[in-house]
Amino acid sequence: MTRKLIADRRALAVAGLALALAGAVAWAVTAAFFTDSDEVENTFTLGRIGIDLDEPGWEDGDGLDLVPGSVRVKDPTVTATEGAGFMRVRMELHDGAGGLITDQARIDLVLATLFHDRAYPTPPPNISTSGTYTAADLAALVAAGRVYEVYNQDDFTYAGHEAGSPGVTYYNYNHIFDVDDPEHSKAVLFTNAVVPIDWGPAETALLQGAAPGTGPGYRVVMTAEAIQSAEMPGAEAAFAALDEATGVVRVP
Repeated sequence: MTRKLIADRRALAVAGLALALAGAVAWAVTAAFFTDSDEVENTFTLGRIGIDLDEPGWEDGDGLDLVPGSVRVKDPTVTATEGAGFMRVRMELHDGAGGLITDQARIDLVLATLFHDRAYPTPPPNISTSGTYTAADLAALVAAGRVYEVYNQDDFTYAGHEAGSPGVTYYNYNHIFDVDDPEHSKAVLFTNAVVPIDWGPAETALLQGAAPGTGPGYRVVMTAEAIQSAEMPGAEAAFAALDEATGVVRVP
């Protein structure tokens, strides 16, 4: 009996999708390296994982002409569509010309506009698109535990930034992301973009970023990535394998 072993690595499945503030950007990759068969007696099939990324509350044009006092629903939501795996979200901050933002003060200011409303999606929200908020109002909501700054700290853990690129940050989902687990088959990283009404010319000019060659405005580009949980010893090893598969070096 002759058997063929194709490749010499265990099965690895990776899936990802990217979504930009200005619209959807498709990005996906799957890789499988192991298969085996022996006539009709042994048949092996490859496991698969699948995820989707969308923003149900974001409308075309929502990112245009923001001013102090603007409040938008900005809700990048990842949904498991097949299999089970470890999932993370990569967030890139780009300037208006499409280059990565490298100015730490500007990065911090962009991140300061992002919030996760813990009431989402159940009404009434803690952050309403019909309201306006000062920086102190938002700080009070955070102190009261009603919203989180930047990301959903109930379901995600900050996992560092890309080496040499502080505007590229990673957030690991805290559970196995499983299409068959209703509690852990959907996750939202944050829910709102808010420009405090008391921000003045200094903040808005830095947020706008009209330096020569950068173009005005900025873009928040989200990428959801998942890797199989089967045969992985744990989350740390899984995310290390995902780094290797995507060529990423992360630092705290």
